[in-house]
Amino acid sequence: MKNALRIAALVTILNANTVFAASNAGLGGGGIGLIGWIFIAFIAVVITFQLIPSLIVFGSMLVSIFGKAGSHEKVTDHGKADNI
Repeated sequence: MKNALRIAALVTILNANTVFAASNAGLGGGGIGLIGWIFIAFIAVVITFQLIPSLIVFGSMLVSIFGKAGSHEKVTDHGKADNI
């Protein structure tokens, strides 16, 4: 019986700690908090580090599609292979 009482007391204390953590310990402050802002900043950094290379690849793709054609010389030997 003592063991069951100890377990019940421990569960009650642990649940009370969870409630205080969830309610911000009665400070009345809502909002995100410091950890939330750090998480949002981390996500913004990840998106930025993925956006920069993707824009470079997208720009090079546009240049290759719409840019000037390189040196496309007209074939003058009409497929003959003896001009080496």
